[in-house]
Amino acid sequence: MNLDIDKIFCCHHPSGGLKKRKQRLVDFFAENDLEVEWVEGFPPEEAVKQNHDSLLNNVLAKGPERCRGDLEKAEEFCGKLISLILKHNYCCDNQLENNYENILVLEDDVDLFSNFSEKYFNKCMQEFRDQSLEMLFMGSCCGLSFPYINQGQYVYQHESLLSRCTHCYILNIKGAEKVNKHCHKIIDAADWQYNWIIKKEKIKNAWAEPSVGQLEEYESTLK
Repeated sequence: MNLDIDKIFCCHHPSGGLKKRKQRLVDFFAENDLEVEWVEGFPPEEAVKQNHDSLLNNVLAKGPERCRGDLEKAEEFCGKLISLILKHNYCCDNQLENNYENILVLEDDVDLFSNFSEKYFNKCMQEFRDQSLEMLFMGSCCGLSFPYINQGQYVYQHESLLSRCTHCYILNIKGAEKVNKHCHKIIDAADWQYNWIIKKEKIKNAWAEPSVGQLEEYESTLK
């Protein structure tokens, strides 16, 4: 594949239980001659040392039911959430440090085996540029989709659109500059944290249709 993008990142926690996830994508990237930087740092046990009082309160109040009111389980879950947040922050920092105009950020549960293709991706990028967008959520979950679809159009922008999970999205350098002002505050799960930043910074954000799904059933991190 010859993708119209400056850099591809894939976030992955290197644990034994997730080896198959990584290998599946390693094979896909190799078969399609895609150069990808794997972001595997910031383990949960280290990540949880970050200041995360706001996140902890959110998990205790509206996180998975097993965590609500249970400080020990909530703390453990926070470590996993912060680990992923820091991986996404790394991608944004790296983009700004290297002056990449556009980056593609993936997570290891992204489904690149169905509708994802060179033609699909590059058409999305063309529309992304034509609309002067700053962020594009190509991935989706929980049945989220743009309600008004036009034949031949893939990218849809509206001021009401926020994040749509974080397993597959495009970030433009102008958007990265805005994201970077706030992304190091640990206040919520990665997608919900993006919701807050998108609203606060009025990031010009869009959704892609058809979207790129996840390989496993998705459970929202915070209800």
